[in-house]
Amino acid sequence: MKRTKVVVKGIIGKSLSYWRNSDKETLIKGNSIVPFDEKIISAVWAKGQVVGSNNPDNYRKDECGAWIYFSHYSNRESQYGWEIDHITFVDHVASDDLNNLRPLQWQNNACKGSGELACIVTANKTNNGPTKTG
Repeated sequence: MKRTKVVVKGIIGKSLSYWRNSDKETLIKGNSIVPFDEKIISAVWAKGQVVGSNNPDNYRKDECGAWIYFSHYSNRESQYGWEIDHITFVDHVASDDLNNLRPLQWQNNACKGSGELACIVTANKTNNGPTKTG
């Protein structure tokens, strides 16, 4: 299938580089299909917590307090990588309605699966690290 390079400019003016299949609907990063379009990615990013004087176009925090970096969307190689999480599942089906979506640091999202949010990563000043227990 033929692919075309796409630079996605979101609502916030930041860019993400992807490939788009010839079907004009599927975004691809590496060998993975990106399940959301650029408008949803930007709208979900806007739901992240703005922190102090940090540029909100680049950095925000997720619901667990972990740093996320816009350009590292769908990047599990980065401590600041983030994914779009479905807040609730109804009858094992996730609604893609924007009200049911939130940005989560990728490890927090992976740990959650289809269950309750378990914050395993949070910010430690400018870096992310494991949450402290006890």
